[in-house]
Amino acid sequence: MSDPLRIIHGPFGRVVLVRLDHSMVLHAHRDCHIVFKIGGADIQFGINGREYPVTAQSALMINAWEPHFYNHRETKENTVLLAFYLQPQWLKELDRRFAHSAHPKFFARPVETLTLRLARTRDDVVDALTQHVPPSTREMEALIAAVFCEVLTISPPRNLLHLGGEHGELDFDARIRRLVEHMLSAGDASTSPEAMASAAGLSRPQFFRLFKKSTGMSPAIFLSMLKMESGLRSLTQRDVKLQDIAFDLGFDTAGNFTRFFSGVQGFAPSKYRKILEVM
Repeated sequence: MSDPLRIIHGPFGRVVLVRLDHSMVLHAHRDCHIVFKIGGADIQFGINGREYPVTAQSALMINAWEPHFYNHRETKENTVLLAFYLQPQWLKELDRRFAHSAHPKFFARPVETLTLRLARTRDDVVDALTQHVPPSTREMEALIAAVFCEVLTISPPRNLLHLGGEHGELDFDARIRRLVEHMLSAGDASTSPEAMASAAGLSRPQFFRLFKKSTGMSPAIFLSMLKMESGLRSLTQRDVKLQDIAFDLGFDTAGNFTRFFSGVQGFAPSKYRKILEVM
């Protein structure tokens, strides 16, 4: 099982330093996801069915809504990753250049070679995370902003006028759009794909086809995304038991929630909560 070394939640989203030793199932989220390798062996990370290299000389960029996965392969050294999960609304408020960071086509390419400047800003974040005294929220936000600016310097986003002309995420079928917007607003992940199809007024085959075309993911991955978002929020509330979180998300047991969480994050929710710091 992977070992989280530092996890910080804040207005920006999450920053995670992790020693990787566990596969992660196909999943997605609404955050901009940037991954750096800090130490250990090079790995391959899957995005939309294709694997890309993660090395000390590269940055991996995963758009919001893009399904991705990691198939762990045994190596002599475990890989240490620095992962950013950045909330598009925070990015939008930070700089108008980031206004379309919620779009699933924001990053033009998934992998870029590091520049010296980006490597330095990445290392500044690692230095802050490995200090005994955690950085302030303001310091952490400044470090993250510097990283994101440098990423866009080496990997300019797609034409923003083009992105702005498209629907909020993808070119949704109106029925799918209404359903997705309602579920995102309500945060309801306790339903089923079949119930979603019924709510949209579509047959099951038609719903699955339109949902994948509209969002880029299956209904099951979408529901998994909502469950994970809710679970992560609940884990920040240390007085809420894991069993209660599991039941609230529709799991029969805390063990089933742990297996679900570990499959997506690579480590157990108890480990996540133990090391989590909230700004």
